[in-house]
Amino acid sequence: MSPAANEPSPSKPRPKPPIVVGITGASGSILGFRLIEELLKLGQSVQLVITEKSYQVIFEETGLKMGGQNKAIRVLDHLNLPESMVDLLEVFENNRLDAAPSSGTHMTQGMVVIPCSMGTLGRIANGITDTLVARAADVTMKEHRKLVVVPRESPFNQIHLRNLSMLAQCGVVILPPMLTFYLPDFGTIDGQINYTIGKVLDQFGLGHDLYTRWGQHIPAAGASAPLSSQA
Repeated sequence: MSPAANEPSPSKPRPKPPIVVGITGASGSILGFRLIEELLKLGQSVQLVITEKSYQVIFEETGLKMGGQNKAIRVLDHLNLPESMVDLLEVFENNRLDAAPSSGTHMTQGMVVIPCSMGTLGRIANGITDTLVARAADVTMKEHRKLVVVPRESPFNQIHLRNLSMLAQCGVVILPPMLTFYLPDFGTIDGQINYTIGKVLDQFGLGHDLYTRWGQHIPAAGASAPLSSQA
């Protein structure tokens, strides 16, 4: 037997753990789907949880009907992405408390609730884990993984602010979809959406080119003009 026969075969690199995405019944479902689109394009696997109350909002805002069995294929078709990406996307119903994201032993890179309704926010902030979105967020927090919440409400009342403050104190990233104007990239609705999605991707260290970053469009402050080649 040759020595090479006894050598262990090189192991394949393990795929990165998924990022859990929760889409709730607040306005702004387009934000959730745009995030999923960008994650899949980056080759990042996604575990998607859609709340029951979000179905009507999704239909009103995107025209997408989420009924039927294979919701992953429906999402890919809606995003105009190839069905070959279906292995990167798994969709769970919100009542599936036995699903993988409900357990801390299930490894993920973290979770994004986008958009996050005030009802879901209240559940997460107060430890009410009667839905998969709330339970997955609770697990993400207790395992000290990244949790990003994109709240959609205006104006906030004192209860909303208290819940947001409680989560911030627990290390949750509160990332509201704020209007932004300081670069030409942000002059359209798509530009505003790209800004929010880019900020979310930044939280997970995922590179993107959704907008021009500050400092890339102008010389650094105090920089001198280029010197002439002639004295």
